[in-house]
Amino acid sequence: LPMLRIHWNRFDFFGGVQGYKGPLNFANTSLTDRNGSGSFGFYQGFNHGRGLKGWCKSFDLAAQFGVRTTQSNLSGAEFTDETRNQVFVTGGLFRRVDYGLQYGLVVDYLNQDWYFNGHLTQLRGELSWRGQNNCHLGGFQFMTSLSNDSSVTTVRDQSNNVFYSNVAFESTDQYRFFYRRLLKHNGQWSAFAGWTGQDDALLGADFSLPVRPRVALAGGVTYMIPEQGDGNGGNEEEGWNLSLGLIFRPGGHNGAGRYNRPLFDVADNGTFLVDRR
Repeated sequence: LPMLRIHWNRFDFFGGVQGYKGPLNFANTSLTDRNGSGSFGFYQGFNHGRGLKGWCKSFDLAAQFGVRTTQSNLSGAEFTDETRNQVFVTGGLFRRVDYGLQYGLVVDYLNQDWYFNGHLTQLRGELSWRGQNNCHLGGFQFMTSLSNDSSVTTVRDQSNNVFYSNVAFESTDQYRFFYRRLLKHNGQWSAFAGWTGQDDALLGADFSLPVRPRVALAGGVTYMIPEQGDGNGGNEEEGWNLSLGLIFRPGGHNGAGRYNRPLFDVADNGTFLVDRR
């Protein structure tokens, strides 16, 4: 029988905690009112990269594939007893360089199950320039919705009355300019600013700092500042994500190879923002 050989040195395994909030954290609990509840919980997953020179010798490309799962609202929320579960899948192609132009394009998929159930996809790309001293990198990133979805919702108010409704949602188009500082042993930090397709402002940063030969500390924050409030003194249009965790690399900081490390992190609630439609 053929043996399945897995090159574990090409993988990054990660896990940690996260907190996030967005328009779908507000549910209809009456004909006029919505109650909001933030989401806090845990995430875990893997990211994998490999070169494609054996398949497409004319193009110096690599491929990546990764999965992230999350478990949030473990004790429910003020309008539901359900736990919020999410599955993110990211896959695509990229090109890393020592100097000059590098780029990549991936497809992100999101399935989430809470007081609603939905499936969404988006396209995410990066075009950047790496400086000649190999430490400074800047460029442009975009996220574009590829699909939308709708779902029946079931929520309860404080009097335990059940309300049935429908919600339609889609991923938020994002456009970001960023600066990335590369560190030793594949560490890095970056900051970005941009806007969304609804003219909301975007700010954020992330980092990956090696603490052991095979372990790195990683975290990030994304904040979406709405162009205007919902008119009721609430923050229903606001969105943010905060995460902190560890990355384990079985092959060390250069296990996947100098040019084959995934260019993109697996999508999360910062890179895959969701809004009502």
